[in-house]
Amino acid sequence: MTSDVQGTLIKYIHLMVDPIDPNINIAIQREGDQWRANLVTEAEAEFTVADGELVRSIQHVARVLVHRKYPEDRSHFILDVNNYRKLREHSISNTIPILAKNDVLADGNTIILVGLSGYERLQVHRTLSEIKGLNTNSVGPSNNRKLLIMPTSETGSSSMDKAKIYTVDQIKKIQVK
Repeated sequence: MTSDVQGTLIKYIHLMVDPIDPNINIAIQREGDQWRANLVTEAEAEFTVADGELVRSIQHVARVLVHRKYPEDRSHFILDVNNYRKLREHSISNTIPILAKNDVLADGNTIILVGLSGYERLQVHRTLSEIKGLNTNSVGPSNNRKLLIMPTSETGSSSMDKAKIYTVDQIKKIQVK
């Protein structure tokens, strides 16, 4: 992402968020093959209404506008507020594999994760695809999808009646052994 594209992105984001918080700061940084535009604000509650729908909407509009102005630039970016998404991603990539090994591989239980965004479900699928003996599957309607982490047929399983249901916030609080 060139500095021109970054400047345009910041301008478009400010147009959308300044009515909510005119004192917002925007920091853009590269993370692997994508960019993160982190909004630093004290009005965090305003941006997380309706489970982050406002942030996802601003992100979508900003992507469309930037890609329309710079069609040759295919930089991918995500919008974050006070590193909220980054902290959730960290929790997902560090805690869920250990939880899956302990509960699914060792005990044969199924884990059901609720309240994940599509991006977070993809992250779990990718992270756990490397672990032999685990199978992941997203189920349910689009606005209420759940992610199942199950043992494969080779490792055996207990019934779905014994499945454990977690949200990401609950997982962050678990002391993994």
